[in-house]
Order: sequence, then structure tokens, then C-alpha cells
Amino acid sequence: MHTILVPVDGSDHSLKALHIACDLGEKYGGKIALLHILTPSRTASDVQKLAIAGQFDSRTKAELKSLAAGDPGPIPAETCRTIGRTILEDAAGRVHRRGLGVDVLDMETGDPAEAIILAQRRIGASTIAMGCRGEANSARSVFGSVSNRVFERADCTCLSVK
Repeated sequence: MHTILVPVDGSDHSLKALHIACDLGEKYGGKIALLHILTPSRTASDVQKLAIAGQFDSRTKAELKSLAAGDPGPIPAETCRTIGRTILEDAAGRVHRRGLGVDVLDMETGDPAEAIILAQRRIGASTIAMGCRGEANSARSVFGSVSNRVFERADCTCLSVK
């Protein structure tokens, strides 16, 4: 059985990548490994726009609303962890509903591309399926900077979903 690593961030693109990874898992007998990288540099406004934002608990929604209205700075660390847990729980539920095996990896911090590569190597994933928003700061790539760096360094099959 092969393992498909799916980094999830709650965006539409990562949910599409998860859906396709599940399709591949069903077709080829694979299991899904979910990874979320904590990104405390995200602003509350950015997080409120995530596809999964409607599933945040009422305290988190209120905190994000307050932060978005007054403080453009980063989200507090504990709120980031709460959001990460919600994203992982939602993704795991989607995989379970498809009848596939799922491993939820510990949340990571730091550089997202590096965390994805290290997780892939640690669990021996044969595929990485990840969302790509195409928001690279570099003009040299049509892929997002994270996915581009992962694709350059990964020693497995990579799939980008936009």
C-alpha cells in the first residue's frame, strides 16, 4: 500500500488536492497522510477567507473577527493551533467518509516546503498531492513558491492542484 501525503491548509486548493488524493487512494489502494504546517504569519483576514472557516468554533470566529477589525498582525499561536486542529479534523473526516485509511501527522512549524519534504521522507510517502494557489512572489514560476520548492526537492511523485 502506498502513502499519499496531503498538506492541508483549509483552502479550496488543498481540499481539491485532498479529493484527488482520495481518488488515487481508492483506485490504487493507497492511504492518506495529512499534514498541517502552522503559519502564524497569516493574518486573521486571510484565515477568514479559507474554505473551512465556517467550521471554526464560535470563540475562534469571534477572535478572528476582532483581530481582522483592529490588528493586521499575526494570529496568536494558540489560535493557530486551534485552526490547525480544525483543518486536520475536517480533512480526516473527508478521508474517512471515502473509506480510506488516514494518518494525521503532528502539526509542524517553520518553513512549509521544508516541513513537507521532511514529512515525506520520514513516512516514506510515494506521492505528495498539494494545493497550489499560484501566488508566487517570483516571476520564474507559475506554481506557488511552496509547491515549486517541494517539487524541486522531493524524491517522489508530486501533484499540484489549482
